[in-house]
Amino acid sequence: MSSEDTVDIPVRTQRVRKITGALAAIPTTAPDSSPLLRRVDQLSDVSFEELSDTRKLELLRALRHQLIEQQQRYSSLLKISSSLGATLDHNEFLHMTMEYIPDVMQAERATLYLIDLDTGTLHGKIAQGATTEIVLDPGQGIAGWVAETGQSLNIRDAYDDPRFHSNFDNQTGFETRSILCQPLRNSKGDTIAVVQVLNSHKPHFAEEDENLLSAIGGQISIALENSQLYHTVVNNNEQLLQTTNKLQQKVAELDLLYDIQSDLSQPSDLSSLVQTITQKTLELVNGKACSLTLRDSTAHRVHVMIDRSPTYSRDWDFYTRTISSPENSVADIVIESGEPFVCSDGACRKVPGPTPQQSGLEAQNIIAVPLFDDDTCIGALQVFNLALPQDPTRLGFTEDDVKLLTLIASQIASTVASRRRRELREKEDRLSTIGQMIAGILHDFKTPFSVISGYVQLMANTDDHEQRHQYADRVLQQFRDLNQMTRELLKFARGDSRILLRKIYMHVFIDELTELLESEFDSYDIEFELDLQYRGEVHLDPVKMKRAIVNLARNATEAMPEGGHFRMSVERIDDSLRLTFRDTGEGIPADIQDHLFESFVTRGKEDGTGLGLAVVKKIVDEHRGSITFDTKNGEGTTFVIDLPLNPPDESD
Repeated sequence: MSSEDTVDIPVRTQRVRKITGALAAIPTTAPDSSPLLRRVDQLSDVSFEELSDTRKLELLRALRHQLIEQQQRYSSLLKISSSLGATLDHNEFLHMTMEYIPDVMQAERATLYLIDLDTGTLHGKIAQGATTEIVLDPGQGIAGWVAETGQSLNIRDAYDDPRFHSNFDNQTGFETRSILCQPLRNSKGDTIAVVQVLNSHKPHFAEEDENLLSAIGGQISIALENSQLYHTVVNNNEQLLQTTNKLQQKVAELDLLYDIQSDLSQPSDLSSLVQTITQKTLELVNGKACSLTLRDSTAHRVHVMIDRSPTYSRDWDFYTRTISSPENSVADIVIESGEPFVCSDGACRKVPGPTPQQSGLEAQNIIAVPLFDDDTCIGALQVFNLALPQDPTRLGFTEDDVKLLTLIASQIASTVASRRRRELREKEDRLSTIGQMIAGILHDFKTPFSVISGYVQLMANTDDHEQRHQYADRVLQQFRDLNQMTRELLKFARGDSRILLRKIYMHVFIDELTELLESEFDSYDIEFELDLQYRGEVHLDPVKMKRAIVNLARNATEAMPEGGHFRMSVERIDDSLRLTFRDTGEGIPADIQDHLFESFVTRGKEDGTGLGLAVVKKIVDEHRGSITFDTKNGEGTTFVIDLPLNPPDESD
């Protein structure tokens, strides 16, 4: 006999009355309270004192058992409520919830099926320690039917229902009897899950069980929706963070690309430029070594930048070397194929790198892209050994790195090709200029040589000693002029503006000049007219002034290929000497009139150097004078030179 059986009858009676009063106060909405109330209702027509002691004890035990069951169900409900609010991880709270639902529902097992909204497939896990996951197709089994129709089912005998599939029972040995299955809906009314309870401890599930499971299911639905919303927000935040990081990376890449383009546009020497670009390329692509190989007609020029720091703090080492013969290196492979090269495994070590062995570089991963000038591959840009200590899982370079390096290579190729073309043009221009100057010098020498030739012939044909002496003086004068012209050309090339002013008489100067002009016009059908109105003194450099006037006369002959008239007048206006030269040629083209006196300006002259008028302008400026012109298309051109009769000495 238990300790409860030894209690005195009056004490028992008092306890029964208190319990009976407490049970009467239990609300009818309490979970499964009807059995208790029915037991109490049995006492309504019977006086408690009339019951036997044995009956009273039976009643006490029954009431105690019912109270314990209700206490357990309330405890499980509290645990379910706590689990739903304890975490937003739906896997965690669902696991805890499904452990408590069988206790609340007084059943053997419970299963929650989550519905894949894209496919309609049901995924469920059995509670009460079982970890087997059940996967049902849309409409399959009791749970599938409830998910598809959205209706609840309370089945007393599962094997009598054609919708029940016994496959799971056959596999596990579990015997399903009664089933209570209900849909769980979100705030929009869509079915998002199905909860299923198996084998009630009573003969079957009652209406009170349906109401209780519906209440629990409603709370689970809210928790599921909140969890999904939370995870959606978290995922969106993660995606936003990833997008922000990618955007910041792209902005940094654009900034570096802008810096690279700015550096490439600077007029620095190629070595300094390459040193800057290779360093920024390593910072942009995050590599440990970079080499730029430029293809030349006879050799390859390799520029190498290496980060010697073992801790990624960047200790730069830059050098350049020339490769006279192919080494079957990565650069050679890329230059010959014109295709990018990427290697991200140990095989890279077998590929010859861009540096000598003493550089200490061992290639772990490589990316190399070609440099193109139009359709010609002129080199290769390479990056070695990805430097990403923050991401040790990344083995090598990616396709994004290939695209980025290709963009950098395109900028470098454009700049290198542009510089090469400019250097080639400059060389060609220098050679052309030298050739033009030589042609101009020979042209300038033609007139003195003609005069010398004429006087030598005269000397050969005369026996008069005095006459021969005069001819010899004229020849010597031409040689002196040639010597002076040579010095003047060298001074002009050096920018030397010094002149030697001498006092001369204008009629003597004109006599010597006329001899030169007549020799210049001798082979052309050009009539020469001289109007000498001033014959007095003037201070000038006769050799330079002769050259200036001869150049004007030569321009006139080129403007009158079919012949014409050339008139020269000399007059004094106040303290100035005015020299006027008028031809009847074609006139000066309009497009060169504004820069007529600049060097190398010429048009329509087969052998023109563009130096003649530039020399004239320079000589006039050295004499502190001025030169102007007036021209009309088809009517001729007039040049006017005004010189001071007594220009200030250069030392003044």
